[in-house]
Amino acid sequence: HGVFNGSESFATGNDGWGFWFFQWAFAGTASTIVSGSIAERTKFIAYLFFTLFMTTIIYPMGVHWVWGEGFLSAFGANPDENGVPRPLLTGTEESNGVLDFAGSGTVHVVGGISGLVGAL
Repeated sequence: HGVFNGSESFATGNDGWGFWFFQWAFAGTASTIVSGSIAERTKFIAYLFFTLFMTTIIYPMGVHWVWGEGFLSAFGANPDENGVPRPLLTGTEESNGVLDFAGSGTVHVVGGISGLVGAL
């Protein structure tokens, strides 16, 4: 165990830190989208509290719906009668769920909707 790297598998990401930093960067990106929406409309402390709430509650819930096994997931949260995973949205063969390229859609939708709510 090193002083700076924490564990033997830190650089490879096998201990979960790589995934954590990946999600941390996306949560930060979503919160900066909100900052552009509410600039000069709120006090700075209100923005800090909103960012804390968004990155700990709203963002994880929203991305789970798409990237995890949520109701929008293309990875299937609900197996059909044959055991084939289907999205909960419709559960049919015609439904693919949300296919998000590199996470950009999910991050921008979460940030955009949160920014709209903050601006209203």
